Amino acid sequence: MPVNWYSTACKFTTQNFNWLVGDIEKFKKKSEDSLSQEFLDSLNFCGFEIEPYESQILAISGALASFILLLIVDVFLFSFSVFGSMTIAVIIMITVLIPVTVLFYLSEYPKIQAKFIKIRSLGDIPEILSYIVMSMKLVSNMELAISFAAENSSRPLASDLRKLIWDMHVRVYSSMDDALIAFANQWGRNSEYFKRALHLVKSSTNEPDEAQRVITLNKSLDIVLEGTRKMMEGFAVRLKTPTYILYSIFILIPLALVALLPALTIVGVHIEPVILILIYDLILPIITFAYAQYILLQRPATFPPPRIPDEHPRLANIRYRKNLVMVVSLIVAVCISASGFVWLSLGNPGGIISTGAMDGYISVFFPFIWGITAFITIYALGVYTPYKNIRDEIKEIESQFADALFVLGRRITEGRSPEWAFMQTAQTMKGSLIGETFEDVARNLSILRTTLIGAIFDKEYGAFRNIYSERVHTTMHLFTKSVYKSHTAAGIAIVKLADHLKELQEVEENIKRSLYDVTSTMRSTAILFAPLIGGITLALSEVIQKILENIAHEASKLPGDIGMGAIMEDVGSGMEQSISPDVFMFSIGFYMIILVVILVRFAGGIEYGEDKAQFMYDLGSVLPVSILVFSLSVVVSRILFAGIV
Repeated sequence: MPVNWYSTACKFTTQNFNWLVGDIEKFKKKSEDSLSQEFLDSLNFCGFEIEPYESQILAISGALASFILLLIVDVFLFSFSVFGSMTIAVIIMITVLIPVTVLFYLSEYPKIQAKFIKIRSLGDIPEILSYIVMSMKLVSNMELAISFAAENSSRPLASDLRKLIWDMHVRVYSSMDDALIAFANQWGRNSEYFKRALHLVKSSTNEPDEAQRVITLNKSLDIVLEGTRKMMEGFAVRLKTPTYILYSIFILIPLALVALLPALTIVGVHIEPVILILIYDLILPIITFAYAQYILLQRPATFPPPRIPDEHPRLANIRYRKNLVMVVSLIVAVCISASGFVWLSLGNPGGIISTGAMDGYISVFFPFIWGITAFITIYALGVYTPYKNIRDEIKEIESQFADALFVLGRRITEGRSPEWAFMQTAQTMKGSLIGETFEDVARNLSILRTTLIGAIFDKEYGAFRNIYSERVHTTMHLFTKSVYKSHTAAGIAIVKLADHLKELQEVEENIKRSLYDVTSTMRSTAILFAPLIGGITLALSEVIQKILENIAHEASKLPGDIGMGAIMEDVGSGMEQSISPDVFMFSIGFYMIILVVILVRFAGGIEYGEDKAQFMYDLGSVLPVSILVFSLSVVVSRILFAGIV
């Protein structure tokens, strides 16, 4: 069973909180009768070794725990402050909706996770099938090919292959044919092209001659690559409408409403600071993140990023570095955040700090926004830049690998020794990272007199030991197996491997191009449009706030017999603002930071999937630029609008 928080939580709540459901046997029977077959299939597919009723106990326990926690928070808030009716209504709504959401999520988690795994596994198909095809071209044995793909991949689909092999060993299936048919039918529900490709691979074992067998295997790979390309093109097409919704409803409209919030006092709607913070810094970000995550869940993980462990030689002091960067970023963040109050204590030279609506240039709380930005930026770049550099080098090696493999195959075909072939390939690829790696292989073979496998994979001196690329490692494993055949056969096999890698790279590039419009739009929004709009609307809100204050001030000077006081009372108890400009500025500024984080993650998730190092590096690069645009937009807009009031 996979180690999963859900299974552990189900067991824990069933053991400690089963009293919540009363008679456990009756509840178990009722649960089994009420659950759908889809839910049961999802439990099996995800590998959760739990009973269906245990998931329902977890859902009930989680919802109750969240409700109690929110009640405690509510009591704490109400004991220290008095809120208006609107604020109380919003707090009650949140107190009810969050437990309901928790109940739904925990009860439906197996179905959500199963759908997620299936979509992710669809992206595994090109690489897994390429491993099978490459192995089949060397040795026409289906069981060996399946075993090779299962052993040399950590992808979710590979775990299904390992289960298939296990089922064969325990005689669930009588033969490889039966096992493969069952496996193809299972995945055929989600990927018809994968099913067709598997049948073609199997049929290649019955081809009468080598040429026809190779043609059949190539055809199977072509079907998968074409199917993957169409799948991602379809995803790119389906992505447009959700992206427009994300952009308009969850970004533009909330930012545009910022300018109108002060004017609500005219109609008697006084938004308290708690409401503003709850809406813009909690509710809106959660909804926006949830919708963006929902879109990302539809994306097949076609070509995964390399996984770089902390044991990499260039990450030897990474833990110390993380702690050091954390301390430095905290110190810098505190210093920047306090600068506004320090400036005020010095007498506010130049009138930079605002002491009222449209007074000065920035709020006293505005440095807090830059403090948070500095903390995130310093930590993200300071910690994840080494990961990013290693990742980029591995991606560069992957892009050069097919060409180097082609040259290597040609040299092997000439009947040369492996060390000579590697050295000649290194000379041909001189100046590239893969050329340096191949040169290390040749050096290991000629100087250390080690075996070919040791020269490539040895954990102490192997040339490929620090290249964390499944694609490269798997291909080199196949190379070491083929090189012990005749030089001609080995050379031809290596050239074929190079052709496969080229085809995979072409599909990968096509996918990136098809998604470029969406990713570029989201990045532009995060860097420029959202901060620009946010800054302008924030300045406009202060203009409106200042105008209303001026109207209220001038109205107070009118003689009482004019009856202006009664008029003001009719239009909303005067025009006094319930939210100070400082709180308003901080709340919207913090919302802008959260929005940039969500958009950067969304754009990165669309382009390269789940790559934490790349995301953190992008965030550290984009966030300061976005907040700089936001800051300039606020300051310039205040200067331009100052003449209005």
